[in-house]
Amino acid sequence: MQPASLNLTRPAYEMPPRMEAEAEPQSALNPAQLVDGMRRHSWIPITLSLFGLILGYAYFKRQKPVYEAVSVAQFGSEQQSLLGMNGVNSPTSLADEKSVNTLIQAAKSREVMGRVVSELNLTKIPAFAGGHPASSKEAKDNAIFMINSMIRISLRKDTRLIDFAVTGAEPEQVASLSNQAVLSLVAELESQKSKTMQSAVQSLVSEGQRLQEKLKKSELAMHDYKRSNQAISLDERKDLVLTKLKELSSELNQQSKERLTLETQLQACKEGKLPRDELLNLPTIASHPKVSSILTQLQTQKASLALIAERYKPKHPKYEAIQVVINSQEEQLNVVLADAMHLLESSCEHAREMERRLQEQLKKQESDALDLEQLAVQYNVLKREMESDQAVYESVLSRIKQVDVSRGMETPPIWVHQLAMVPGEPISPNAKKVVGSSTAGGFMLGLAIIGLIVMQDRSIRSVDDARQRLRVPVLGTIANLRPSVLAETQKAQEQNHSGLTPVLLAHKAVAENFREFRAIIARMAKSSHTCHMVVSAVPDEGKTFVSTHLAVSLASQGFRTLLIDMDLRRSQLADVFGIPSTRKGVIDLLLEEVSFSEVCLSGGIAHLAILPAGKRVANPAELLSTCGVERLKEMAFAAGFDRIVIDTAPLIPVNDTLELGALADSTFLVVRCNRTPTDIVQEAIRKLYQTGIPLTGLVLNRLAHRARTYDYYYHRSYYKANDQEESAPLRPNSRGMSNPPRIIG
Repeated sequence: MQPASLNLTRPAYEMPPRMEAEAEPQSALNPAQLVDGMRRHSWIPITLSLFGLILGYAYFKRQKPVYEAVSVAQFGSEQQSLLGMNGVNSPTSLADEKSVNTLIQAAKSREVMGRVVSELNLTKIPAFAGGHPASSKEAKDNAIFMINSMIRISLRKDTRLIDFAVTGAEPEQVASLSNQAVLSLVAELESQKSKTMQSAVQSLVSEGQRLQEKLKKSELAMHDYKRSNQAISLDERKDLVLTKLKELSSELNQQSKERLTLETQLQACKEGKLPRDELLNLPTIASHPKVSSILTQLQTQKASLALIAERYKPKHPKYEAIQVVINSQEEQLNVVLADAMHLLESSCEHAREMERRLQEQLKKQESDALDLEQLAVQYNVLKREMESDQAVYESVLSRIKQVDVSRGMETPPIWVHQLAMVPGEPISPNAKKVVGSSTAGGFMLGLAIIGLIVMQDRSIRSVDDARQRLRVPVLGTIANLRPSVLAETQKAQEQNHSGLTPVLLAHKAVAENFREFRAIIARMAKSSHTCHMVVSAVPDEGKTFVSTHLAVSLASQGFRTLLIDMDLRRSQLADVFGIPSTRKGVIDLLLEEVSFSEVCLSGGIAHLAILPAGKRVANPAELLSTCGVERLKEMAFAAGFDRIVIDTAPLIPVNDTLELGALADSTFLVVRCNRTPTDIVQEAIRKLYQTGIPLTGLVLNRLAHRARTYDYYYHRSYYKANDQEESAPLRPNSRGMSNPPRIIG
C-alpha cells in the first residue's frame, strides 16, 4: 500500500506570484555569507598577501639605508632678566606656542644654516655644492637648501626640549650636521643678544647725555624765573599768606557774630523788653566799669547783711545801716542801667569799626594770595619739568649701571641639552614594517575584493534565499563537501567498491541528503509508477549528479528504476556508468532503429537500468517534438519499471527539455549554490511554466555547511560516532553491460 500523497507542487501552468514582478532584491549581507565567501575565495587574500610580500621585499632591497641623528636643545630660562626687559631676538620666556614656533623658524633661517655650512665646509663636498664652485654663492645656497631638506626640527610634547633630527645616508655626516645645527642656533642667538645689548647700551648712553643737557636747561630756567620775580622763597611766602588769610577770615567771622549780637541786644533795649537781670547778664553791660564796681560792692554788702542778720534783728541799728548802704548802691546801679542804651550803641559802633578793618585786611591778603598763585603757575611748570627730567635721567643712569653689572650673567634663551651620537643602525627601510605592511595591505585588499564579490553575488546562497527569491519549495539539499573529505571518502570506498566510477561513490552526508529527498518525493507520489525529470538552468549545475544518485537511491529502496539520458547534446551518463559511447540509446529508439530491450542496459546496481542517449543528431529538439517521445514512458512502465528518472539538457542554452513536458510527473530544478545568478534561475522557471511543465520543487546542490543552519549540526553530531559505517546505498550487483534489459524479475 502506497503512502498518502503529499502534494507540494503548484498546479500546472500556474505562474508563481513573484515571477511576474521584478526579481527579489538581494538578501542582506550577513557574517555567515562573508565567512563562506572567504572560505570559497580564500585564494584571493592569500595570493595578494604573497604578492604584497614579494613587492615589499623587493622595495626593501631597492631602498638605500637612511640614518638619523638627533640633537636636543632646551629653551626658556626660568630666571627673570636682570635688565628687566627682553631683547628683540632673545626672549627669556618661550612658554607660548607662537614664541616656540618663532624659535623653530629661526633655527631654519638662512643665518643659522649658513653657519652650519661654514663650520663644516659643506661647499667643498660635491653632493652639497651641486656642481658649483666651492666659493660661489650658488654652492652655499644649494648646501643650505639640502640641509633644510635633511633636517627636521620639532618640539617634544609637554617639555622644553627641541629635537634637531637629521636624516641621510652617511651616519657620521648626519651626526655632525645635527650637532652643528644646535650649536649654530645657540651661537646665532648669542650673537644677536650681544648685538642687542650693545645697541641698548649705546642708546642708553646717548639718551643719558641728552637728558643731562635737558635737565641743565630746566634748572637754569627755574633759577632765572626766581630771580626775575623775586620768588626765592615762593613756597614759604605762599604758606604765610595762606595762614594769615585763614586767621583773618576766622577773626572776621567772629567779629561779625559779635556785631550781630550787640545789634540784637540794642534793639531789645530800645524796645524796653529786657528786664534788669537780663541787662546785667549782657557782656557789654556786665563788663562796664561802673556796673562791675557797683555789683561788687552790692555782693559785699549783701554778704555782710547776711552775717548781721544771723546776730541781729532788722530793727537793729547795724542791720539798718547796712540796709541803707545796699539801697543806695541799688539806686546807683539803676541810674547806670538807665544809661545802658548809650553803652550798647557805643559797643555796636566799635564792633562795626573792627569788622570794617578786618574786611579791608582780608581783601588785601586775598590780593596778595592771588599774586603769589599767579607766580606759582609758571614756577610749578618749570619745577615739574625739572623734576621729570631729573627722574628720567636718574633712571637711565641706573639702567646703564645694571647693563654693566649684568653683562654676561644672564641665562641664554636656548642651550645644548644633548649632542647626537653617530647612529649605528638605519631607521629605514624597516624590513619588518615594509614587508609586514605590504603583506597586510595585500591581505586586506583580498578581503575587500571578497567582500565586493559577496556583495555582488546574486546567486542562491541558502534555503531561505531560494524560498524568498524564487517562491518555489526546496525539496532537497546536497552538502558541499570539502575536497579533502571527498578525496578520503572516494579513496576509502574505492577499496570496497572497486567496480564503480568515482561519481557513484557517495559520502555519508550526501547519501543522507538523497535519502531525505527520496522520502519527500515518495510521499508526493500519486501512483505506483512515477516519472521524475531533473532539469537545470545552465550546465555544470550538478543535474547529472542529482539524477544519478536519485536513481540509485530509489533502486536501493527496491523500486525498479530506469535512468534515461535525455541530454542528447552533452551526454554524461555513459561516462558515469562506464558505458561505451558506441552503444545505441534513446535517439536510436526514437528513430525506431532498435527495440526498447536492446537499449535498456544494466547499471551495475540492483534494480537500476540505464537508457543512454545513443548516437548524436543534428537537431535533437526537432527529433523530440516529432518522434513521439511520450512513448518512452509507456514502454518503460510496460517493461515493468516502477520509477523513471530523466536526466535532461539545460533550459537556458537549448530548448530540448521543453519538449519533454508530457513525460514528467514531477520536475526538479537543480540549482548550484553560490554560482548561478538568481535571474537566470528565474528565467528557467519562467520557461517551464510557459510551456506547461509543472515545477515540483528545487534541489540545492553544493549547499555550504553554514547555510544549512541547524540541520547540519544535528546531522554531523549524529553521524560523528559512526564514521566507519557504510552509508552510501551503492552496492553493485553486477557489472555486465549485456545483461538482459528486463531487471524486474
